[in-house]
Amino acid sequence: DTLVLSSWVVPKRTEQLQIVHHARQQGARVIFVGAKEDETEEFKRQLCLMGVYDWAFFGDEVVLGEIDKLIEHPRTPADVRQYVGEQDADAPRQPPVVVEIIEPPEDKDTSGLRGRFRRASRWGKRVSPNTQVQIVQPRLLAVVGLWPRSGVTTVSYLLAKLFAERLPNAVTCIEHPRQWPRMWDYFQLDERMPPEEYRHWTDDGAGQSVEVDGVSLVPLPPGFEAADDCQQQMVQYIFRQLRKPVTVIDCGANFKEELLLGVVDRVVCVMDCDPTYLAVDELGKRYRYLTEKCGQRLVTVLNKWTRFAHYGDLFEGAVRVPYLPPERVQQALWAGKFIAVSELKEELKDIKVRVVEPILPAHTG
Repeated sequence: DTLVLSSWVVPKRTEQLQIVHHARQQGARVIFVGAKEDETEEFKRQLCLMGVYDWAFFGDEVVLGEIDKLIEHPRTPADVRQYVGEQDADAPRQPPVVVEIIEPPEDKDTSGLRGRFRRASRWGKRVSPNTQVQIVQPRLLAVVGLWPRSGVTTVSYLLAKLFAERLPNAVTCIEHPRQWPRMWDYFQLDERMPPEEYRHWTDDGAGQSVEVDGVSLVPLPPGFEAADDCQQQMVQYIFRQLRKPVTVIDCGANFKEELLLGVVDRVVCVMDCDPTYLAVDELGKRYRYLTEKCGQRLVTVLNKWTRFAHYGDLFEGAVRVPYLPPERVQQALWAGKFIAVSELKEELKDIKVRVVEPILPAHTG
């Protein structure tokens, strides 16, 4: 229930963040132990935003007594206020909306659960083992395409909007750096922000988003060309966004990003109902690669589904998204808005039940 993560055992920052993310998803408490030269206020703030409040940085030697103190005496919320957002330490802080309620077992022996129920929220409120607790579970979704023009971007926007209906202003949609740039023109962002003033995350690691219809968009800047090391930069940026409950990554056909596929909670594989692609052996190899790499995290989406298609049974448990009414899709495109998902309840029922609702706890609305 308590994980002590050492930078000497896992030296790469990206791998450290991956381990922290997966451990926090399992409800474990994480203690970080690192080298003195890695100690920065920004890194401490990043740890706090991921739910890690206990850390120690050492120089030439590690003092085991200090680690014992951290294990037995966690920091209080007051100790970490300077790292978690507002500058005013007395300002009220509300935990993110997406939470999971964890009920303690009826068994009276709760000694093994002490670490799991030590905190009531992301800000570190301590509770007794018999109290309901809320643990933040940020979710990452990567939407990838098995073949060109399968509708990855459309499905990404549909998912972002479906999540935003339940959690307004709590969803981020990120454009993969090797994806065709679509957001800027689709959402007519030049009317909201001059392109020359936009700062992408590859510029400084932080970047800026553009709020549209309850979703934080992270578009590629006009004329952007991906650098060779953009994959690691992207993963580091994504982990900084975990303060948002849901992050959707529009990946296009860039599904062989090993680092990214290893950290996302759900991979949505999109293919449209074009039978001419099924005979291409290379595409079959791509799908087998995804199934082997992602396992149960993979959700197959048959986009533009039609009653004339005959291969629905080839993909066990696939989600079907029908061919959406062109007038509604085109109207949103020309207006620079998300597709009105509230008007497509029946058409999007399958993807909502199979992808959106398992991600969000039932009590979020």
